[in-house]
Amino acid sequence: MFDEKQKKIEGKIPYGFRDIFPIEAEERNSIRELIKKEFELWGYGEIKTPVVEFTRNISIGVGKNWENKLINFFDSDGSLVSLRTDMTIPIARFTGMRIKKNQLPVRFCYFANSFRRSMSQKGEKREYNQAGLELIGSPSYMCDVEILLILINLLKKLISDNFLIGIGSAKLINALYDWLGLNESEKQFIRNNLILKNFVAIQEFLDKRDQLKSRLFLYLIKPHSNKKEFENLILETGSENVLKEFSYLKNIYEILSKFGFEKFLIFNVGVLRDFNYYTGVIFEVYSSNINSVIGSGGRYDKLIMKFGLDVPATGFALDIDLLHKSIKESSSMIFNKKLKILLASQDSDYLSMIGTAEALRKKNIIVELYYDEIKNFEEAAKENKADMAVIINNQLNNVEVINLNSNTKSTMELVRFLENFK
Repeated sequence: MFDEKQKKIEGKIPYGFRDIFPIEAEERNSIRELIKKEFELWGYGEIKTPVVEFTRNISIGVGKNWENKLINFFDSDGSLVSLRTDMTIPIARFTGMRIKKNQLPVRFCYFANSFRRSMSQKGEKREYNQAGLELIGSPSYMCDVEILLILINLLKKLISDNFLIGIGSAKLINALYDWLGLNESEKQFIRNNLILKNFVAIQEFLDKRDQLKSRLFLYLIKPHSNKKEFENLILETGSENVLKEFSYLKNIYEILSKFGFEKFLIFNVGVLRDFNYYTGVIFEVYSSNINSVIGSGGRYDKLIMKFGLDVPATGFALDIDLLHKSIKESSSMIFNKKLKILLASQDSDYLSMIGTAEALRKKNIIVELYYDEIKNFEEAAKENKADMAVIINNQLNNVEVINLNSNTKSTMELVRFLENFK
């Protein structure tokens, strides 16, 4: 039996999750609609996958280091399952199991929540509201260009010029590891500390091997907005393999520059994601008013083959929560607020009130009906974030209008009031 303490309702929700109010939810819907329209124009079709996957499938995709971040539980048949940690792995699983080679390339997009375990004392969220796309089936660098073009187009529409994209490459950083002469365990040490941004540990480790290479490597992994300056640093390595991998990145940069997008790009070889499936270009999205990365992506040519079909792929994901916050912080005008009216009837003639509301809704106006006593009506309208509080007097066939934005009151005929809205 449950004791009284166990029966008591919790006054909070589990850490890492949050409630969303209607206004905020509506604004996020506006963000999704804008993103979806852009995806559709480029030929990306929306895909939906289960929120739960077999743990072994997710582990295959994310690697050993991510197993402690999975939210796991047992299915009714005893199978160990996990909430998805992102959408790339479920889409890779879907492609590997359901798509045939003659259907390639395919373009998928998604709007979905993903879940990751976190430590409660860190205050990290465990639910991630994401929008993203995957271009699957082609090794061409133009696929990487395409997804970056879409990403930049979206960000310009959502947050204007208030963003930068740091681009790096898994192949380029691996070429630099080889240039440094690192073995596998040493590469992993540098990689782990790059993810943690522990540059002191990296310097101390590399200085013991070769101080000149150490100094050059530390310059290279810093963000660089000047392409020529970064290219000169690459040339200093004298490594043909490093130059080869940089040329791939350079091609992408130069094509995007032809569209005038170089101002949004920085070279950032230190960009590494916690997911270990990236094989080529990697990038992150930064906004000046948000401390966290608001989006990321890259090429992952070896992931899908783990689920059956050996095909290359590239894609990105945007964090809707952080994107919404960035839009609000930058006072962007993408949210077209509809006029909202709280409507009451002085004579309790609810049929007429509903008829008037319908006439207003046909003019694309939000109308909430108020059925209680009108003595607290104006206060109720303010609490409901209405623009107007309107009281119908059916006997006199007029309305009292309280404009809450201008703090003015007026009385007019109902017909005239309706005509004011074109």
